[in-house]
This record gives sequence, C-alpha cells and structure tokens, in this order.
Amino acid sequence: MNLNKLSIIALLSIMTMTLSSCGDDDPFLAEGVSITLRNTLQDPSEAEATYPSLFMLADDAFDEFATLSLSSSEFMGALGQTNTTFGDINGLYDIDFTETSINFTLLPDETDPFWPMQFGVFPAGKFDRYYFTFSEAHNISGSTSNDNAVSLRIDSETVIVVELNEGYDFNPGKSFSITLN
Repeated sequence: MNLNKLSIIALLSIMTMTLSSCGDDDPFLAEGVSITLRNTLQDPSEAEATYPSLFMLADDAFDEFATLSLSSSEFMGALGQTNTTFGDINGLYDIDFTETSINFTLLPDETDPFWPMQFGVFPAGKFDRYYFTFSEAHNISGSTSNDNAVSLRIDSETVIVVELNEGYDFNPGKSFSITLN
C-alpha cells in the first residue's frame, strides 16, 4: 500500500469517528452551562405575570441562577424567598437537570406555612411556567413528559419553558420528569 492510500484510509477513519461522536447519544445539556430560572403564573382569564410581581417587585427580582451539574440538583429550593410580605417562603421544587432530562419534585407538605393554600388540581386556563435560559445552546428539539399536564416549550436555542397546565395535580409528593429529545 502506498502512502496516499494510507493517508486516505486514516482520513476516512478520523471522519467516521468524528461523525459517530456527533450522534443521537450526545447529551443535550453539558455540565458547567449556566442556567437562569424565572417563574410566571397565569390564572384563568388573567394575563401571565412573574412570580415577583405578586409582591410588587421587578420581574427579575426572584430570578435564580445555577450551573448544570451531573452530580447534584441545580435548583434545590426553587421559588424559595426570604423577607417577603408573606414572610419567608420555603422552596417549592427541587429541580434537577441531567444530560437528557429535567426532574421536578414538589417539596412542601401540608404543614408548610405558605404553599398548602395553593394545593389542588389546576383548572382550565391556569398555568405555572418555568423559563430556563441557558448560557449556551441547549440542543433540545423536543421532549416527552410522564405527566399529561406538563409540557416543554422551546422558545429559542437557549430558552426552554416547562409548563404546568390544566389537570396538573399540585399536591404533596408530586414529582414529574421530562425526557429531552
């Protein structure tokens, strides 16, 4: 075999390895990416409003920030706030991102001083939205949820929205997962 044939074979091998490393098994989310979380609420026949606007604060007042970690939850007490007009509010969800999924676990139970007044099944027209903005493209093209009242919306290459809507069973012990495509 001459040197040109060896060079071509080597080049083809490198190209094959490169293309196979770009396949469907690649993670959608990469460890170390920065994530900003903003929550909005929408009651039936009302406009969507940010969580802090309920306290007469700027829309970004309760934004939360995390770095994607494959070894721990990113938002261990999402929506928790101190010194509000309602007092201290415990976190609502533990939100954990993996390379290929997003997992939500409801934290409060019936003894929580704030959240039980919100417990119940969402009626038509009620939405609870979690906007996640990534510092890099998220590479997500779709998703599936293990809860029919939960969906993922892709707003841009860096923004996704987890939307809880009609029929969502907002009660203690609730958890759901979204598998990313």
